[in-house]
Amino acid sequence: MVQINGGPGLLVRIDGEIDGVVAVNVENGYVTGAYHVRNPEKLSRIGQETAVSR
Repeated sequence: MVQINGGPGLLVRIDGEIDGVVAVNVENGYVTGAYHVRNPEKLSRIGQETAVSR
């Protein structure tokens, strides 16, 4: 679990390399969107993991 664009997400790694990111949009306690990004150009912007806390 990581924080992506200020919200909860999941960082997917294969053989230690980032393969994709699943970002979740939450509004009023409900998931209103889930976005899976695998574009290498966009993933190159992910520099550091931030743990999600409650």
